[in-house]
Amino acid sequence: MLDSKTNTPRSSYAIGVSFLIVSLLVGSTNDVIMKFVGNRLSSLEVIFFRFLFGFITLVPFIIIHGKAIFHTQQMGMQIVRAVLGFISLTACAYGVVLLTLAESTIVFWTIPIFTLILSSIFLKEKIPSQRWIATITALIGLAILVCPDGVHLKPAMFVPIGAAFLFAVQDVMAKRMIVDEDRITMLLYFAIGTTLLSLFPTLFVWETPTAYELFILFLLGAGGNLIQYFLFRAFSATDLSALAPFRYTDFIFSSLFGWVFFGEVLGTSVYLGVAVIVPSTLYLVYSEIHTSRGTKKGNTGKNI
Repeated sequence: MLDSKTNTPRSSYAIGVSFLIVSLLVGSTNDVIMKFVGNRLSSLEVIFFRFLFGFITLVPFIIIHGKAIFHTQQMGMQIVRAVLGFISLTACAYGVVLLTLAESTIVFWTIPIFTLILSSIFLKEKIPSQRWIATITALIGLAILVCPDGVHLKPAMFVPIGAAFLFAVQDVMAKRMIVDEDRITMLLYFAIGTTLLSLFPTLFVWETPTAYELFILFLLGAGGNLIQYFLFRAFSATDLSALAPFRYTDFIFSSLFGWVFFGEVLGTSVYLGVAVIVPSTLYLVYSEIHTSRGTKKGNTGKNI
């Protein structure tokens, strides 16, 4: 049973969405960690340890697979991904400390907008009208959040917006790379590259972490690998553009975690923005399922 506009099996579509949502849950947990340790340690140092421990958690795979795990057909793209990852995740850590969890998460909802544009250009994906409608409507909701009174912008939000664009670029690169590359190999080169890139600048802002901070930074690194792995699984299952609007669901996780761990209370503009964004995502879900059902009926008729 295929989606008539994407030629994607509905089961694969559901699997892709499920892996994406799990990655968002882990991502929100990582945001809590970065916000917590970022109150004392520099964002650069937090990101360095995320990369370092991300690499360490991959060492068992190196032992098991040996030199084969280093084999890659796209070394240039591996390096570019690592550079973009270092820049975007450093900006992400800075933004998480600067804003509330809910605000920083909502700003990262620009990723689907960038993803749709980039995937249509570079991946040549045919994007159904309902995906454009859902994403553009969500953009309107985002505008309410960034500039609630229509006059005064929140400058701090432009840091994570820049990071969001780089995340979208990385998503497009990963979608192309997973056709030929092993997922663990991609994680490994990303971890090595970002660790080396972040080491030197971290020396200028160094603060020795406590044992407890090292423990949760280890969880941050492991979580970073899980996020990428789940995203790779999602990208393997369905179109990148089909997944894009579902990134908005992480608002549930971030707002809940922000309230529980940091006592963050959301403003009126946040609720107004969400009131626009959530229905657009629900519309997309309905449209995708309705299209798949219609295709199923059509296929049944043909098979009689």
